[in-house]
Amino acid sequence: MNARKKILVAATATLLTSTCFAGEAPMAENDPDRFLSGNLSTWVELATDYVFRGESETNDGEIPSAKISLTWTHDSGVYVGAYYANNLFPADNDAADNTNAKINAIVGPYIGIAGDIVDSGFKYSSMLFQYIYPGDRDSDYLEMFNYMTLPSIGDFTAKLEFSPTLTDWFGVDGLQSYNYAVHGNYALPADVTLSATYGFQEFDEPSSYSNSVDWQHWNVGVSKVLAGWNWDVRYHDTDIEKGKHDFYGFDHNYQIVDPRYVVAVSRSF
Repeated sequence: MNARKKILVAATATLLTSTCFAGEAPMAENDPDRFLSGNLSTWVELATDYVFRGESETNDGEIPSAKISLTWTHDSGVYVGAYYANNLFPADNDAADNTNAKINAIVGPYIGIAGDIVDSGFKYSSMLFQYIYPGDRDSDYLEMFNYMTLPSIGDFTAKLEFSPTLTDWFGVDGLQSYNYAVHGNYALPADVTLSATYGFQEFDEPSSYSNSVDWQHWNVGVSKVLAGWNWDVRYHDTDIEKGKHDFYGFDHNYQIVDPRYVVAVSRSF
């Protein structure tokens, strides 16, 4: 294990064992969602595409996206859960239909901790997320999502993200990933929310890669709750260019990082 990864693992262990937070007030004991001193919640989303850091995970929106997660959150702020989404990855060769038959879903168990930092107005969340691709287990990897939400300024809220992989990204030997991002939300009239993200995906690259695989990604959109569902319309883009980036190591899948609009509807239960 290299020195950089040792530091990341140590930081994770420290954060996951920290007690310098104040969780939200416990729910009433007769709440039907209570279970083992915690709360169960479910989240679902349907969308025209599945975009992750500017990259379509449904092969340029060839199929609609469906996601679901189930989370148990303890009163202390510790949470565990599982995530599922459908996928359609491009093929790693010039296949006629340009799809990878082995990857059609992701299953993601996760564990984390979230809370307030004393009375500072800052909030944090740190989560270990295991990507599991049932049809292609060689692509599985582990990532640590870290967020720090800053105190609100009027109707504006910002959140900082640092998310490193703790194992090789998509199972590619020697490829370590670090995502840095800023997420912002601003409340508009009529209960509409304007939100945007700017991120930078950085890699420790194997020497076999001839070009950079680092990329920038960003999105901006608006959302509003209607009939209990959150409706979101969003624009996504990256700076990935053919000939400039060695994206996934091949040169015929750049359609999945084209600019795109995505419409999504989601709800928590």
